Amino acid sequence: MKRAALVLAGTIAVAGCGGKTASKSTIPTGSVGHEACAPFDGSTAKQVSATKPTETLLLSAVRVDSEVCADRVVFDFRPTGDERPGYTVEYLPAAQAQTEDASGRHLPIAGKAFLVVRFEPAATADLSGAKLEVTYTGPRTIAPAGMRFVRQVTKTGDFEAVLTWAIGLSKERPFKVTSTGSPARLTIELG
Repeated sequence: MKRAALVLAGTIAVAGCGGKTASKSTIPTGSVGHEACAPFDGSTAKQVSATKPTETLLLSAVRVDSEVCADRVVFDFRPTGDERPGYTVEYLPAAQAQTEDASGRHLPIAGKAFLVVRFEPAATADLSGAKLEVTYTGPRTIAPAGMRFVRQVTKTGDFEAVLTWAIGLSKERPFKVTSTGSPARLTIELG
């Protein structure tokens, strides 16, 4: 009787665990770190928009997401017809990337490499009317979990129609910039 109980307990334990141990063949495709990523066609060189919008674009959202081989940071702006954001995206030294525009105050940002995104003309509030209207009400700092490279995204400037964000990364990575109009959006993909 005692032996039958032990056999039954062992059978239940194995059945409850699926009866298999994890191996390379049972790890789902797409698990970070368990397969090789295809070569990423981005670069680490400074990227600048070909044109600037004719009016100040108003930021409405900042989003981050991650796939198996790449992270994405997306900046959404209020609809303004077909205008695309005017931007400069480049790696800057830590001291420069972590300095707040206008005030010169140091802003600590997690990471070892810093990709700085500068929008012009752009802002987080509409100053054109009689009353100030804030268009971006999200956090100043985003510290996402589960990202492959992105450690922190922080607004470092919003002064005189120049809007700046710094992306703190685990290390310098190649990136691609995609800009669209209607809606105005800038997507940075890091691979």
